[in-house]
Amino acid sequence: MQTLTKLLIELTRFIDSTIDEDGEPRAAAKQLDFVAGTFDQLTPDQRGSLAEIVQQLAATEPSAERREFLDAFTEDFGLIDDTE
Repeated sequence: MQTLTKLLIELTRFIDSTIDEDGEPRAAAKQLDFVAGTFDQLTPDQRGSLAEIVQQLAATEPSAERREFLDAFTEDFGLIDDTE
């Protein structure tokens, strides 16, 4: 599960980075919305497990830029409530 989570994080980070570049930022935003919508279909326990893995990855990430993305990922993609 951790390997799949790493892959998912890297793909979403890449898509997110294309929003700021020239091209078609709406397409990238739609893909990120699709990812968030898919997470909405997970059970609360599944979202919690995924959030925990993301938080573990953030804690061990040496790159400040990637760590910042990971730190925001769980809230940005609806894995945790912003009230937590």
